[in-house]
Amino acid sequence: MNKLIRSCRRYASLAAVLSCSAMLAMPALAEEAPAAAAPEAAAQEQPAADQTVEVVRTGIPHDALFALDMKGPWGLAVGNFGLMLETKDAGAKWETLPAKTSLGLLGAKRAGDHQVVVGQQGLVMTRNGDGEWTEVKSGFDKRLLNVDMNEAGLAVTVGEFGFVGRSKDFGATWEPVTINWSDFNNEGYEPHLYGVIVTAEGAIMVAGEFGLILRSDDGGDTWHVVNKGEESIFYMALARDGSNSGYAVGQEGLILKTTDGGATWARIKADTNANLLGVWSGNGEVVIVGIRQMLRSSDDGATFSTSTDVGIVRTWFQGIAAGVSETKAGEKGFLRQQNVFVAGYRGTIARVVK
Repeated sequence: MNKLIRSCRRYASLAAVLSCSAMLAMPALAEEAPAAAAPEAAAQEQPAADQTVEVVRTGIPHDALFALDMKGPWGLAVGNFGLMLETKDAGAKWETLPAKTSLGLLGAKRAGDHQVVVGQQGLVMTRNGDGEWTEVKSGFDKRLLNVDMNEAGLAVTVGEFGFVGRSKDFGATWEPVTINWSDFNNEGYEPHLYGVIVTAEGAIMVAGEFGLILRSDDGGDTWHVVNKGEESIFYMALARDGSNSGYAVGQEGLILKTTDGGATWARIKADTNANLLGVWSGNGEVVIVGIRQMLRSSDDGATFSTSTDVGIVRTWFQGIAAGVSETKAGEKGFLRQQNVFVAGYRGTIARVVK
């Protein structure tokens, strides 16, 4: 397994290059019981003592979900062959949307009523509210691996071979962003970029191979390095609690933390060498997912616990986000509850339970 991971050093992210990623995930999937599940079926098993996730929906063996975004009761998960699933009740039920493409969808983001998804062959699609999904003529042809967008309409997508694209109108129109990679490495390598953050203030961070994180404080016109290393970074996100903390995760157990909104990053330790593919944090809680791995922290990354749930150690998850449900409490009050969801293998969406 370690030899295979090293040979896939540039392609270890499941969302990055599906062929090598599938090779990494296959040993896990091969160990699953061959239960035939209907696309919208939910698990009915009794919870085990070590249960970490509760499956909400699962698909067929060839399904895969690569990205998940949630805002309040709304959520969208996207994956291979144009698969899109939507929830409007904070993750309790997920509806399969009509496929608009046969290409893989690798990133999804919502800001206000504006939604954007990106994927293979430069694909960009947008939607406003509950309207129809529309394919945007972006002019891009690179595989787009992720996307982020703020409430002001600044959207940034990243992809293979150092590609960065920018929109200033919620994804309606796009332009490529030129980065002189020789400024950041002597060989001029164009690193695959897997992660992107766009802050409310318009700062942009992109991350990928060689532990690289670049930051722009002027909307993508100029860039400077805030982190370098060896292992690839597959995902990064700032906490949703309004603090300046955040995490980046990646290859061979890589975990980076920021406490200043991404201006600086420092490596933290956890007892894992797994490929880590997604992270969510807020109010001191941290959840990290990957190939056969889930890490939990309740002290903002000071310590981590590792899941032994068979639903984790024999599978993979990549998309991760939190939804908020609201129930009436009394005549005038409401009770709000936040739940973290993960998405990945077999089109599975699961709720993190402990």
